[in-house]
Amino acid sequence: MEIKFSKNSISLDQKELTTLDKLVIKFIEAMDDIDYVIVSGYIAIFFGRIRGTEDIDILLNKMDMKQIEELHKKLLKNNFYPVNNVEDAKDAYGLLSEGSSLRYAEKGTWAPNFELKFVKKPLDRHAMDNKMKVTFNEKYVMFISPIELQIAFKLWLGSDKDYEDARYIYNIFKAYLDIKRLRVFIAELRVKKEIVTKVIGELNEGK
Repeated sequence: MEIKFSKNSISLDQKELTTLDKLVIKFIEAMDDIDYVIVSGYIAIFFGRIRGTEDIDILLNKMDMKQIEELHKKLLKNNFYPVNNVEDAKDAYGLLSEGSSLRYAEKGTWAPNFELKFVKKPLDRHAMDNKMKVTFNEKYVMFISPIELQIAFKLWLGSDKDYEDARYIYNIFKAYLDIKRLRVFIAELRVKKEIVTKVIGELNEGK
């Protein structure tokens, strides 16, 4: 799997699609023209890290009731149902508006599910406004959080699984990373230097 990297885009040729990848593609296509960005664990999995996951985290720009209702209908039409047991789009909108997440899964399953949240924090906004376009197998497109932000966020989360995700992504993309940008995110999230060094090593000044 060859990876081509630029500041705002990544392309992959001949990626072997897993069952999870196919499900994510189906969900993204069901959302149609909704503005979104994928964050957290699935990014490492997409690029080849072998581990399971129960959810795919997706940030959305704030939407009104009518927009949520349209999204809800699209997902239902494409065989996804709300895991939260919301009765209608009004309930779905209420959850998102109060800062909670709205989860959808493919009918007949519970996991993996798609955890939708509105952009709320400044780094959420940064992820949305600076998302990377990933093109793969010359026909599929998805949008993900900037790689530097993703690494810093995983270091901040702090579990062994998150550290392994951070290390995996760093090792794949270290030749392309903007180290200054990575340091800014690490500092903003107040990740201790000893954790950075332990998980991904010293950050070279020259990059």
